[in-house]
Amino acid sequence: MSNSLRKQIYNNFKSKETDELVEIWQKNDRTKWSEDAFSVIQEILQERLGELPPQNAPILEHEDTECENDEDKTDFVFLMDDENLPEFYNPYEVLQLENWLNKAAVASIVASVVSSLIVLPQAHRIILSYFMGDTSKNFIAWLITVVFFIFGVGLQSIIIYFPLKALGSDLL
Repeated sequence: MSNSLRKQIYNNFKSKETDELVEIWQKNDRTKWSEDAFSVIQEILQERLGELPPQNAPILEHEDTECENDEDKTDFVFLMDDENLPEFYNPYEVLQLENWLNKAAVASIVASVVSSLIVLPQAHRIILSYFMGDTSKNFIAWLITVVFFIFGVGLQSIIIYFPLKALGSDLL
């Protein structure tokens, strides 16, 4: 151990009351305090008391004490009844279904684009009719049509794609 670290530990323990140091020494909790800390405590207690008080057996690890309430326990005995046996699914079939749903989600986007492309010329004519047949506004009509097309495809994709993906992830 470096001298500066030992000096820092020594100064920290030197500022503590003797009763606190005796309590730490007697508790002998090796998980909370390092060997270096115990050697410094030993040195300080010998200076202050002249002799060391007895130590308990060293605590090398703490046992996990979990609070167990009756509410936390779930009784699955009802599942073991012969008349009420649980139905287990085939994991391979679930994985196939999840794979199919992922493919269907992608296919839904493709179907949305194709169906929107089919009606794109008709949508262009409808928007062009608002300009009273002025063919000079044809470019503006196409821009508006493309914006509506992108918005429509995006909305259809969101409405179909995300629920299918969520359903697929819920299966696993």
